[in-house]
Amino acid sequence: MERNSDALIAQLVEGLEPVQPLRFGTGMALALAAATVSAVMVIAMFGLRADLAAGQFDPMHIVSTGLFLGLGLAASVTVIVMSRPLVGSDHSGWRWAAGMAALLPLAALIVGLSRGEGAELITPADHGMQCFIVGGAASLLVFAALVAWLRRGAPTAPDRAGLVAGIAAGAFGTFAFALHCPDNDIVHIGLWHSAPVFAMAGLGRAVVPSLIRW
Repeated sequence: MERNSDALIAQLVEGLEPVQPLRFGTGMALALAAATVSAVMVIAMFGLRADLAAGQFDPMHIVSTGLFLGLGLAASVTVIVMSRPLVGSDHSGWRWAAGMAALLPLAALIVGLSRGEGAELITPADHGMQCFIVGGAASLLVFAALVAWLRRGAPTAPDRAGLVAGIAAGAFGTFAFALHCPDNDIVHIGLWHSAPVFAMAGLGRAVVPSLIRW
């Protein structure tokens, strides 16, 4: 009986190879590298904001881009942690950053309606669409990096992992294009700069679970 057990164990482990453990620092470096490349590509293609190039800083721009950067970082941390399931792990940290960033579209709605710009909130504008399209495109590299990282791991909630990965990617993509976008109006920022985050969140929730099943 003992020999049969030994033979069964040997058969089960035959062909198995050691797997390199996922390290948090490596995953975070991958996400940051992808975000940096995206930002550099946006600046190379469209140029840096004139005030940033001159060493001047607009308060609204600093606050809004800072919120998106913070959301991208917080959501990326959550995705990387989710790739290594551990008992007692807390995956809710990104929600605080999301709550802060959500003030931007809320403020855009309030200010837009108070100005009587309700139609502008729902009517696409050329510059706004550019922010949405390029911001979304700039999100794809980070999205691919985070999905690849999740595929190497074993997330226990693929749907939530996909949602947060999309939010992280969208936030980094928006941050990248905000380095070019010269518009400091809260209505524009809250509507068009937030749009890629929502779009990528939906994409991640819909697509990622089928890619990381284990």
